[in-house]
Amino acid sequence: MNKIAAVLGLAVLSAGALITLGPGDFLESDNGVAEKLKLVSSVIVEGRDSLDIGPPKSMRASTDPERDKTAKEELGYALGMQAYLYGIPSLRLEEFRFGMHRVGSIASMLGTSHLMKGIGDGVQFNELLHVRVLSTPELKVGLTPNVDTTYSSMFYDLRTRPLVLSVPEIKDRYYSVQIVDAYLSNAAYIGTRATNSEAGKYLLVGPDWQEDIPEGLIPIRLPTNEGFLAIRILVDGQADLAKVVEIQDQFDIRPLAASERHSEVILPVDVPKPNEDGELSQYRRIVELAQRNPPRDPRTLSMWQSFEYIGLSLDRPFDSNSIDPAIKKGMQRALKSTTDVIAWKVKYRGYKSKSKWNVDLRGGSYQQDYLARAEGAIQGLIVHDSDEGMYFHTYHDGKGELLNGGDDYKLHFTADYLPPVKAFWSLTAYTDDYNLVENDSGRYSVGDRSRGLKYNPDGSLTIHVQSTPPAEGASNWLPTPEGDLFRINFRMYMPEPVMKEKDKLEAYLPPLVKQA
Repeated sequence: MNKIAAVLGLAVLSAGALITLGPGDFLESDNGVAEKLKLVSSVIVEGRDSLDIGPPKSMRASTDPERDKTAKEELGYALGMQAYLYGIPSLRLEEFRFGMHRVGSIASMLGTSHLMKGIGDGVQFNELLHVRVLSTPELKVGLTPNVDTTYSSMFYDLRTRPLVLSVPEIKDRYYSVQIVDAYLSNAAYIGTRATNSEAGKYLLVGPDWQEDIPEGLIPIRLPTNEGFLAIRILVDGQADLAKVVEIQDQFDIRPLAASERHSEVILPVDVPKPNEDGELSQYRRIVELAQRNPPRDPRTLSMWQSFEYIGLSLDRPFDSNSIDPAIKKGMQRALKSTTDVIAWKVKYRGYKSKSKWNVDLRGGSYQQDYLARAEGAIQGLIVHDSDEGMYFHTYHDGKGELLNGGDDYKLHFTADYLPPVKAFWSLTAYTDDYNLVENDSGRYSVGDRSRGLKYNPDGSLTIHVQSTPPAEGASNWLPTPEGDLFRINFRMYMPEPVMKEKDKLEAYLPPLVKQA
């Protein structure tokens, strides 16, 4: 072999053998080069009769129609899962908006629309909706609501012109304005942390608007023309609600051209029920919503080029009849498999701590993590960035067993490792449909602002997590559903930097310990 290498000099690597052919050798006649190449091809390298540097035979053109059919089905399955994961957030936003519209209609009929300012006539684009009450189990929105803050919200539409959002100065309590795009990914923040609680006028600008920013307005450029905005304002119990309602009413939204007028800002639109009719309707809806709010990031656009193989396009209507039957079969399988993946992932957001809490260090600025984005859309709709608020949650006790309301648990924080926050922390229990736990005491959460919270003599804190009041009293009690699966959300708003350090945060996340 070494002799051949010395003579030829041609660099050919095969099965560990190196043969080289120097440039000077090609100065010989064509016949000389041909003879040398013939000699190379005749060399036996570890049992191979000829040198073959072509593609694997298994990937060469198929001559089997059944194999081709299977291949197309697998293509539909693989790309179908990616497309469905990508589109779940936009589907959820459409479904949520229709659901809120129905809530408004029902509230109006029942004479309870005063509990939600602005919703009595149904949901309109660019109209602030203010929830005037704290969340309760009766408000079954399935979005893991907290009971620490009020909620205000708006579905924005910037296609015709920007919006001016006026925010008051709020120095006496925590608040945040979270703005997400049409895919429920965080786009901007205003509030205690982000803007130091200062008053301001912000111009919400869509991706296509190119005009100058008027003086006195702070621009917020958003990646899609449609999206959602949520305002959370901290409440110190029922007695504090009247003050928070006054704060809510100081927020104002209006079109740029009418920024100094006092007219209502409503873009009346029909709010139809999401159309789920027809074959592969989920994919059709994903295409329609993407065409309304086209992605602009090059990485996302390149992914849509792959979706063309299964009939999804940013330029053409979706037509299931034009898709190969085998590909359609794979796409149908993908819908079921994707729901299975999400149903698993909601139990394991981020990664598991040693004490079995889910740890998410990034939050709702998902970038290209479409699995995390879809999971967040399903169990919470919108998710804070970790600088704003960290949500630790678990379905498991410290031994990894599923939580059940038939058991009693304790959560013990040592004095040196109480939750480290600049704003507040709380623990809230939820049923398996992401709603608050009904109980006779009307107690849905426990945290650092809970009245009567008792610390142990050494400064540590013990929380009782169970379906019935503990013998020690209700001050440190978090009620759970009787005999049913439940989960716990551990919220830290404006967490200290130590909660971003993987090797240190474990000490602040004690396990739920099942009692004998």
